[in-house]
Amino acid sequence: MEIEAKFRVLDRMVFIRLRQLATLGPFCLVHTPGAEHQQNTYFDTADRRLTASRRTLRVRDLGGRRIATVKLSLSTVAGIHTREEWEVDLDAGEHPTDWPASAARDRALAALDGADIFPLMTIHTRRQYSYAIIAGTQVAEISLDEGVIMAGGRMTGFRELEVELLAGGARAELDALVVHLQARFALIPESNGKKKRGLELLDRAVDSLAIGSQLCIAVETAEPAEALEVGA
Repeated sequence: MEIEAKFRVLDRMVFIRLRQLATLGPFCLVHTPGAEHQQNTYFDTADRRLTASRRTLRVRDLGGRRIATVKLSLSTVAGIHTREEWEVDLDAGEHPTDWPASAARDRALAALDGADIFPLMTIHTRRQYSYAIIAGTQVAEISLDEGVIMAGGRMTGFRELEVELLAGGARAELDALVVHLQARFALIPESNGKKKRGLELLDRAVDSLAIGSQLCIAVETAEPAEALEVGA
């Protein structure tokens, strides 16, 4: 189970100031040096059956490692996202038939029911990690993300902070950490995940193509005088 809070961050100084903190309320903060560079490709069928069933299929390329992830969204409330999640490291193709035997493969194949998959979008992310510790136990992972979402020939940038509950933590500790973060920094709860924002880009591109096609048809079928008026 994945439980995480997502926030939009307008001011990049938030990232800098957060990574300078050693404590936040009762939590100790440990910051991993450097940054991780990700290329995330999201896939679906031609009829978007995965999206329609609240599922996500993502392949993350870290350079020396590729990870396939299948997610099932359960709920989103005030920027807190709850999902079931299955992962497997890849050593071959991106279609689940090529994945190693795993729960992720089984879940993906069942959801696809034999259908082909196609890339929907690519998201490039620069991620920095910090960890919240209480009583000697890591309870949450804080990800500071900056990057760009590309879909349908369009792109949009993003900057956001994610707080994910770890196996050693309790939901109450995640909630407390979120309260302290919001009290200290200007954070905007984000109900839309990166995939949903990418789908919005893709849909706008499809709508623009449809409008352009309709205009071309109108010009081609109009009488000369009408065509001048359409193109005016």
